Amino acid sequence: MKLTDRRKRAFLKELERHGILARAARAASPRASSRYGALQTFKDERERDPEFARQWDEAMEAAKADVEHELFRRAQEGYLEPIYGGRYREQVVGYVTKYSDRLLELRAKALLPAYREISSVSVNGRVTHNLDAGVLGDAVAKVALQMAEGLRSLPPPVRVIDHEPG
Repeated sequence: MKLTDRRKRAFLKELERHGILARAARAASPRASSRYGALQTFKDERERDPEFARQWDEAMEAAKADVEHELFRRAQEGYLEPIYGGRYREQVVGYVTKYSDRLLELRAKALLPAYREISSVSVNGRVTHNLDAGVLGDAVAKVALQMAEGLRSLPPPVRVIDHEPG
């Protein structure tokens, strides 16, 4: 299937909506035989055409901005959750505003360095890694620290000799 300007525009418009490459390619290539919707065709065009690459990057930035705005909205402005009532709880009788503490925590870690958890890991006293729990996630950082502690408690490596010294 030929990559027309119309298909490029459809791809970019869909990419801007959600930032999912395979889904955008599928939307712009409805008759493609692959379930990825000719994604490689769009990737190849990105390599060939710097203007298309620029538009692709702009579409991704717009998608990221929409996600960032939604995180802000749910964390700080809140969202309405319906309250159901009636005999069989079939009617919406009101709404309550809910906020997401977890999303607010993630935004704070992303925007405010003081809220990031920094841990440094030293393995056998030689290699040091800095783990930013705000980026890696609390669970991943904790597991990495536990693994490093386990490595530190291992005995030194044993040297294997193929023959008896003599």
